[in-house]
Amino acid sequence: MLKNIFFNVLSIIILILFVVHVAYAADLESVDIGDAKDNPGSTKIKSGTYTIAGSGHDIWENADGFRFAYTKASGDFEAVVHQVSIELPSEWAKGGLHARQSVEPEAVNAQAIVTGGGGGGAQISWRATHGGASSEFMDAAPGPWKDGECWLKLTRKGDEFHGYISEEGKDWKDMKATTVEMDKAILVGLAVCGLGNMATAVYDNFTVTHNGKKIFPLSVRLKSKLSTTWGRIKLRK
Repeated sequence: MLKNIFFNVLSIIILILFVVHVAYAADLESVDIGDAKDNPGSTKIKSGTYTIAGSGHDIWENADGFRFAYTKASGDFEAVVHQVSIELPSEWAKGGLHARQSVEPEAVNAQAIVTGGGGGGAQISWRATHGGASSEFMDAAPGPWKDGECWLKLTRKGDEFHGYISEEGKDWKDMKATTVEMDKAILVGLAVCGLGNMATAVYDNFTVTHNGKKIFPLSVRLKSKLSTTWGRIKLRK
């Protein structure tokens, strides 16, 4: 009797530890890129909500400085996120969806972002060559996007990156597309940059899909493994 109780308690503890391990495996990696390391930001993740604070001089010109919370994606994808709120200290401070080849400051990249008003308040910008100049589309989807909730979407098809923005996550405004050559495997996530100050953004409902299959977060994988593990525990009672 005592042996069975001990085994059941031990099994539950192992299950809890397993849940924590797999749940954290589904979280984003986070790093300060470039000169953002001089004024480190932070990433807090709780129940699918991401609160990110980031500094850095900009995501622009020949090298970047910002806070990046990311996962890895290979091939074509669709990344979507809901902006709950964003506090941007200047016109060109920014936050949103970001894809890049690596965490090197000079890496090629493409992003769909909300700004403090610059470029119409939301835009897609990019760097097409390592260490090269950055480019942008101005006033493609103007609006007071920083003042409330909105949704952002960034897609990749081959080397084409396409940005969208929406009030409700349904009727998407086109922020145009650009071509940036990247390897098949790249980094995709959330970027926040305060242009020398600290900007803060809160996001939720961040998903990345590939060919219609969700690759982030790993909720399906978690459910499957938990069911299998719990089934084994019950069989041993």
